[in-house]
Amino acid sequence: MDSGSSRKLTTVSNYLLHTYSIPCAWNLALSNFDTANSMKYPILLTLASLLLFGACGEEKDPNGDTLVSVQEPEKVNELVNDQLKSQLQKLSAVNSFSIGKDTITALPQVKEFYTGIQNSSAWLAGGKLTPAGDSLWHVISEAESFGLIPNDYHFSLIDSLMGTAFDTTKESYNVNKLSQVDMLLTDAFFAIVVHAAVGRIENDSSTARVWKITSLDTNLVEVLNTTRKSGHFYSTVSAFEPQRREYQAVKKHMNAYRASMKGIEWSHLPDRKTDSVGFFNGITQRLKETGDWDTSVVGNDSLKRASALKKFQKRHYLEQDGKIGRNTILALNMTPNDWYRQLAMNLERWRWEPEKFERSHLIVNLPAFKMTVWEEDTIVMESRIVCGAVKTQTPELDSKMYQIVLYPYWNVPYSIATKEILPHVQRDSAYLRKNRYEVLDRNNNLVDPNTVNWKKYSRGNLPFKFRQKTGDDNALGIMKFEFNNPHSVYMHDTNAKKYFKTETRAYSHGCMRLEKYMDLAHFLLRDDSVKYPRDTFDVWVKEDTQRKINLRKPLPIHVRYFTCEVDTNSNVEIHTDIYLRDERMMKVIYGIPEETDPAAQGSPKSDTKEKTKSSMLRERSPTLTPKLRYTKRYTVEWPIS
Repeated sequence: MDSGSSRKLTTVSNYLLHTYSIPCAWNLALSNFDTANSMKYPILLTLASLLLFGACGEEKDPNGDTLVSVQEPEKVNELVNDQLKSQLQKLSAVNSFSIGKDTITALPQVKEFYTGIQNSSAWLAGGKLTPAGDSLWHVISEAESFGLIPNDYHFSLIDSLMGTAFDTTKESYNVNKLSQVDMLLTDAFFAIVVHAAVGRIENDSSTARVWKITSLDTNLVEVLNTTRKSGHFYSTVSAFEPQRREYQAVKKHMNAYRASMKGIEWSHLPDRKTDSVGFFNGITQRLKETGDWDTSVVGNDSLKRASALKKFQKRHYLEQDGKIGRNTILALNMTPNDWYRQLAMNLERWRWEPEKFERSHLIVNLPAFKMTVWEEDTIVMESRIVCGAVKTQTPELDSKMYQIVLYPYWNVPYSIATKEILPHVQRDSAYLRKNRYEVLDRNNNLVDPNTVNWKKYSRGNLPFKFRQKTGDDNALGIMKFEFNNPHSVYMHDTNAKKYFKTETRAYSHGCMRLEKYMDLAHFLLRDDSVKYPRDTFDVWVKEDTQRKINLRKPLPIHVRYFTCEVDTNSNVEIHTDIYLRDERMMKVIYGIPEETDPAAQGSPKSDTKEKTKSSMLRERSPTLTPKLRYTKRYTVEWPIS
């Protein structure tokens, strides 16, 4: 070889080495090139190309990512592992790590998992997903079947990386993208298991998501290793979900609904204030979409609409008045996607609960306006309730019912005393006498109301308390059930029994009025029949004398907000989100911006005689304070077949 050709060959070698970073035998070939003295320069370039794209099989793309020929699957595997090792070395020194715009959620578990498999690829072989990787990818793509969001598990990013990792022009794989896919799939497994088991937020008052992996005492790295061998990822995620009958019934209903409404889209209703014609046309269209519109009804469109509305209201447990009130609009304005999300929020709520409540317990479900007493899996009694109005919502809580009070006083809360009673007294000096209120000073001494100049007091300045005397006309009725809670609410009889006849029973100041109060009292006293015989108790009920009866066995009570009520046959009843608590949860979980309450566009005279906006609901304190909850910890037996 002449010196000129040798220099040119050296130049080509250096260009290939420094431009494409090829650690191949090119320089060795150059140093031993005395056998090629007769070769000409064009042949040298051909040899360089062969070495570049044939022997070494890798190059760099314009972004600096390494490309490897499809003809060398082992080389793909090797360099994917190298990329993973490089990425994992970076993880060892950081507390957070992102790929693109996606954050690795379970960073400690990801590190531990890859350490256990010598920092090698878990889900890829020769540039393609392994059967285990494909099974995990399928679970991620079907996250909605668990009431979860695929993109919380890097669905779009993985899909994009996999779709662009293979260069069809150069028939080569981008090993940088493949290594990122591998790590994202690993992180996705940990995230979807945790979310399926214990949820994404603490309660329906949460303003941000919470990573709740510490609520699980199962070693998830071991779970992943076991499931990776079996490939049964769907079974694994399902095993971590609550196994409660109610959760499983809602999940089954949700997936049946998803299947039935696939590809069907509805529009939200136009704003009534700005487009009244479009609003009423939208109501008619929605009633046709729901199958409630009956063309055989005789009359004009208004009569047909009223008839259809009554059918719709009956199915949604609303007041069947044929009118377009607040709660009716909330239900009518729901699209298939909205209904799916409401079902998903109910799954989220069940993830906060223990696998079982106490053997005997009482549950109040606010959207269903119902109280149920359970003994194991049997309903002992049920009763209608009246709960708090939208402005004065009943809080969710856990406590124990410990006392029955016969003929209780009603000690009027300060907010009610100043906002409602004081203005009445200032207008009518006989108001207190007519409604049988007593006045007490700060030391609980009785005060003659006629000696007080009520005009001088205001909402921020009232040194007196009001107490309603005992009797049938007392706001608490003749019986009150006490349980400790920070909201000063309780369950009681009422002198306003007419509200039990309505479907939407949100009228109180926050306490729960009970229709079948005698049935509950008899149940509570059944274990203390010697001290409190039923006949004796029934006599006391007829006497206007205050008695306080401490229960021998306090009864656990759980006040909840499930818009999906599950009956004993696992049928699902869907109720209106009266307090918009599901909506608040959706805004946190789905990242929906704040908007005006959709019901605000409805009739000024609403189902609950109130108008409201989401902002008003957020300002109301009792429901927005964190609720007592069980600490949920899981131990799952492995392997799962």
